[in-house]
Amino acid sequence: MYDVVALGELLVDFIQSGRSEQGNPMFEANPGGAPCNVLAMLSRLGHPVAFIGKVGADSFGEMLEKTIREAGIFEKGLVQDKKTNTTLALVHTFPDGDRDFSFYRKPGADIMLEEHEVRKDLIEDCRIFHFGSLSLTDEPAAGATRAAVKCAKEAGKLISFDPNLRELLWEDLEQAKEAIWYGIEQCDILKIADNEIKWLTGADDYDKGVETIRERKDIRLINVTLGREGSLAYYGADKVFGKPFLSDKTVDTTGAGDTFCACVLGFILEHGLDGLTKKALEEMLLFANAAASIVTTRKGAIRSMPEREEVLAAVKNLQK
Repeated sequence: MYDVVALGELLVDFIQSGRSEQGNPMFEANPGGAPCNVLAMLSRLGHPVAFIGKVGADSFGEMLEKTIREAGIFEKGLVQDKKTNTTLALVHTFPDGDRDFSFYRKPGADIMLEEHEVRKDLIEDCRIFHFGSLSLTDEPAAGATRAAVKCAKEAGKLISFDPNLRELLWEDLEQAKEAIWYGIEQCDILKIADNEIKWLTGADDYDKGVETIRERKDIRLINVTLGREGSLAYYGADKVFGKPFLSDKTVDTTGAGDTFCACVLGFILEHGLDGLTKKALEEMLLFANAAASIVTTRKGAIRSMPEREEVLAAVKNLQK
């Protein structure tokens, strides 16, 4: 059995890496894609994981398949498309480590996943099914995603959702809102960023934003990531704040949210989703924030995930 199966995009993040002698910007090809970032961190934590998605039958696709296999992610749910190239993203980084994206995805192989290519046996053999909104931007992947979610619900699996909004990939932001509300209405565990919850609900106050979400679906665990300000967990009547781990070594924030999400899922796998105390939620956020901070000190995500011992050491140092 797999602890987590994720479906979605697997792509190459070309991250800006200095300039050439001629002054031209140079980019490093880093394997990426939010669902596999999550799985890579879970694998580092010792959880068996599997991925469902699509890449091109090209050199980038071969690199990505090799990468996730080396990361401990079961890759037999990955399909190669002979007609469409692997999706690419250019990531322009700013001095504070934040970034801006440009995508080459019209189309890209990740959105060409078809329902019959979805390995439903993997979903039926997992504990948590995880997905995001990027596989809902276009058909046929949107239909394949909905079929996978239906399979997970019918099999009684916990469902995790991360909107991971990338505005450039949506022709219409109302379509994006509709897709994200769909994901929210399906899930048991939600990870949503501060800018996303404000955009989605129209509320500047996070409590009000969570209240708006709960009016649509009484999600059991909602986590709001606040970037350099830390994170929040909403569970039943409890609200818990997780203080941030700030580093002067931050070079790239790509994958930080995915690392946080993975650590939350790892905590749920180990402790369950019933009867969580405030102390347990604080412990969960502390570990997740520490891991996310470590990833920001490295470029890329899939190959940059920390080991459990490294995260625990960071937590221990903060508590001194």
